[in-house]
Amino acid sequence: MKITIGIVTFRERLHLIKNLIKQLKTIIPGDIDILLAINGNNEELMPESYRQEILDLSKLYKNIYPIFCPEYKSLSKLWNTLVIFSKTEYNLIMCDDTFINNPYMLSLIENHANQTRDEFFLINNQFSHFIVTKHKLHELGYFDERLVGHGEEDGDMVYRHIKTQNKKIPNLYISDMGNLSSYDLRNTNIECHIDNKPTVNRKILNLKYKDDPQGICGMNPTPLSPTGLLENYQQYPYELFFLENKHNIAKFTKITNNEYTR
Repeated sequence: MKITIGIVTFRERLHLIKNLIKQLKTIIPGDIDILLAINGNNEELMPESYRQEILDLSKLYKNIYPIFCPEYKSLSKLWNTLVIFSKTEYNLIMCDDTFINNPYMLSLIENHANQTRDEFFLINNQFSHFIVTKHKLHELGYFDERLVGHGEEDGDMVYRHIKTQNKKIPNLYISDMGNLSSYDLRNTNIECHIDNKPTVNRKILNLKYKDDPQGICGMNPTPLSPTGLLENYQQYPYELFFLENKHNIAKFTKITNNEYTR
């Protein structure tokens, strides 16, 4: 199974991304792409020294591709970007404070995907590391980029997955893989509530959902239903058209324009 690894990071976590890439390069083949989404800090310029350090890190290893954001972008947008920019159908999205000491990680992921045909599944019940295919993310409408900070995008996706797929997001257990929960290393100039999560995303989610005893209980402790104020929609409507027709760039055959359904 061909797969791309995508990681979001920012300035305060430089040592974490260095450690994670070092760990990954001991257990994955050298031809696997690692995409780095380098986020800016809110209302701050990205220091040239940090940009250079990321470039130097990328030159240490094969197949590392940094995507720089000169200003702060939401986690939803960066997760979507990593999947859209990858060249493989399957994508392993990881937080920069992930630790991985299991040399069989990729084999376990591949075996799970082959046996279950799952196209979206968590690892150890965490969004710190999850697998998603390009087509499944398109089918789900992508992570909601109206959540302009970080936080709540996971709970929103769990709700939408249950709503549209009639099941919770599947899970794969992998030993010696987890999250360091480095909440103290946070982006600056952001008003936060818990675990350094931006208040703005919580406010936006409260516009999108309301408590409802007859609703869906995902990651929220109480069932929710939509308020009708922020409806879900397809955020990248032409991405499927690109996937179906990119072969025509090298040698034209015919235009495919199929609406993706399952």
